[in-house]
Amino acid sequence: MATVHVFSSRGRFGSDHELRQYIEPTYTEDGDEVASDFMREVDFEEYEPMAIEAIYGNAAPLVELLQGTSYGEQWLSQLVTNHDADSAICVFSPNVIRVPDSASMKYHGAFEYQQAT
Repeated sequence: MATVHVFSSRGRFGSDHELRQYIEPTYTEDGDEVASDFMREVDFEEYEPMAIEAIYGNAAPLVELLQGTSYGEQWLSQLVTNHDADSAICVFSPNVIRVPDSASMKYHGAFEYQQAT
């Protein structure tokens, strides 16, 4: 089974661009990767940027904000929270993070899903 880690916040980011700056690495002039704040906080052991989804929108219950995320029909019903959010990050396998609880965003847990083959 694959895993998705779910993080959220409300009022922290003013735009989708700000959310992505928090998540995505930057690069030096020599092409060396500089880890983003999020990458440093959760300590990626394995990193695949195409398996991270960032959602930014109007404040809503988190489950509503996450409607339409990858494999959501398999794992979203497991997310039990009354938390409202306007931004969320879903980190899917094959990404492996060492310390999800150390993120400065609220961590909601890890949920299993079956990847399409």
